Amino acid sequence: MQVGLDLFTIRELELTPFQTLEFLKSWDFEGAMFGGLEGISKTLDAAELREFRAEADGLGMYTQVSVPTCNPYLVVGSLDEHAARLQNRIELAAACGWHELHSSLGGIAERYEHPVPWTRHLAEAADLIRRLGPVLRQHKSRINLETHGDTTTFELVRLIEEVGSDIVGICLDTANVLCHAEDPVQAARRAAPYTHMTHTKDAVIFLTESGYTRQTLPIGKGALDFKNILLALGQYSPDLPLSIEDHKGLYDFALFDPDWQRLHPDLTREELAAVVRLAWKCQQRLAAGELLQPEEYEKIPFLQECEERLAAGRDYLQGLLTTLGLHEAAEDPPA
Repeated sequence: MQVGLDLFTIRELELTPFQTLEFLKSWDFEGAMFGGLEGISKTLDAAELREFRAEADGLGMYTQVSVPTCNPYLVVGSLDEHAARLQNRIELAAACGWHELHSSLGGIAERYEHPVPWTRHLAEAADLIRRLGPVLRQHKSRINLETHGDTTTFELVRLIEEVGSDIVGICLDTANVLCHAEDPVQAARRAAPYTHMTHTKDAVIFLTESGYTRQTLPIGKGALDFKNILLALGQYSPDLPLSIEDHKGLYDFALFDPDWQRLHPDLTREELAAVVRLAWKCQQRLAAGELLQPEEYEKIPFLQECEERLAAGRDYLQGLLTTLGLHEAAEDPPA
């Protein structure tokens, strides 16, 4: 496994793609998830994209890219035009050696606020990916849907098994599974056979009147059991890149709301109990003074402690991977 960044983490630095490679190298990161192809070449120039990929490969870095959403309900304009755009991005990416592609089905609002039921979003996203099947199979490419606060690992596994694991997989955000009261270790074990990309994130949770609040912390400072998460993922993907996504923010989840509960039919009482226990442990740390009060911690600007957070996450993951025997560089950087 290799340790890198999701570039959302350092977006405020406003680096160019090539400056980003220099930054990653100077910080001893092993690669990055770069987002859409437009973030590398605004004009989607194939020569520029290949030049960038060659530079990253020469530095021994993994690079990963995204394609637009696969949720038809988020499409602006005709679905045919959007499908053609997706096909174009898949082909461009494949020409540069990027075959594991990141995407998502939206966010929290799509699940809870959209007038169309979430089950319809899932079904029609599956249909769109099936439609892209021929071009994905032709290029041996795969769209990896993120646990983005919208979709549970239960739902993603079902979608993959229905559509085909050769063309659709998972980008596991290790802390976003808490958006659905999924235990991070159990979620990783469910997702592991299909996980080809990650947003590696840590967090703590605190009970509230409506459910609980999640707060992102630097990797290794939160409540996630990364030892067992990495062991689960490494069993299936020993060369899996771990792209750290770090940011600030407090996110509330209405666990006690019957409507929220109705939208989580897969959640078992055993897994819910594990998450409530996690919240209790976090609150014990808060009471002991090991953690700042969430609102006080949020007042510290992210950029003010960005370097400290990056170093902490990198060192924690690299050290843990070495201990687990998983920090072995692949012979060739993964696409």
